[in-house]
Amino acid sequence: MKKIILLGVPHHNNLGDSAITEAEKQFIKDNFEDYKYHQISEETLEKCLPKIQKCINDEDIIFLHGGGNFGDEYLYIEEGRRKAIQTFPNNVIILFPQTIYFNNTETGQEELKKSKEIYAKHKKLILIAREHISYEIMKKEFHNNVVIQTPDIVTYLNETEPKQQRKGALLLLRGDIEAKLTEIQKQSINEIVKKYFVDMEYTDTAIGEGIKESQRKQKLENMFNKYRKAQLVITDRLHGMIFSAITSTPCIALGNYNHKIEATGEYLKKLGYIKFINDISKLENEIKDLLNIQYKDYDNTFALNEFKKIKEVLDEYGEEDKINE
Repeated sequence: MKKIILLGVPHHNNLGDSAITEAEKQFIKDNFEDYKYHQISEETLEKCLPKIQKCINDEDIIFLHGGGNFGDEYLYIEEGRRKAIQTFPNNVIILFPQTIYFNNTETGQEELKKSKEIYAKHKKLILIAREHISYEIMKKEFHNNVVIQTPDIVTYLNETEPKQQRKGALLLLRGDIEAKLTEIQKQSINEIVKKYFVDMEYTDTAIGEGIKESQRKQKLENMFNKYRKAQLVITDRLHGMIFSAITSTPCIALGNYNHKIEATGEYLKKLGYIKFINDISKLENEIKDLLNIQYKDYDNTFALNEFKKIKEVLDEYGEEDKINE
């Protein structure tokens, strides 16, 4: 039986990555019913590559975990990805939707050059950008590879049900290397939100210990339930915004240190209940607007249609193989 192997599944504490993993698995299950699914963790990736080499066939497909780690900010992940691409030169390899960000420094540009050289040598590597800025960068820098654009894979999910009575505000604000807000700005946000909500809950998509495979679905469900109970979410996390979208929860998203939130928001603004701002002075007006709008529940049809591009590109490879036989 043909195999699909998803490489780089993480087990750290970020629920955004956990949701990506669940969406990737669901996409594969829905679209590759005649393949047997396997996955390899991010932590054991390089150690497992020789074992995979012994049992993989040319018709097997490799997927690489998506997200926001294509670049030099999380270099150990990029290095593992390079090694996987070099190890399987005859297999179709698909990088699930990613944001690309190599720092404009000597080190960042040197790492970009390394990736370009390795990626260019693989003739069946498909790169997927999850927003238009990453798409343009990938098309420019990785012109030897097939590059397509889709939304973030988590938009494949619809977590609006079961509906809950909504009350209060949910705030998810970063405290890591991607944070942009100052403590003064966070305090300003807090004071504005207090004007409109008595109930306020502070949480994050990356807290606590790492997430085991057996815990992933329940931890995600616990978080989605927080969203279903909120009247409004305010966040500077990409998946804070996307979780709002897929749970039909009004959201104000704030920009962080790179382009990924604003650019990804282009897919979601048509929903009507997702707003993006780069200026906190606009926060209060957006809160007023979102508390008074009527909106429809999340419909992931647009995302399902976008993800058809992946199968279309694979079908093209299949036709080429028939011609070359």
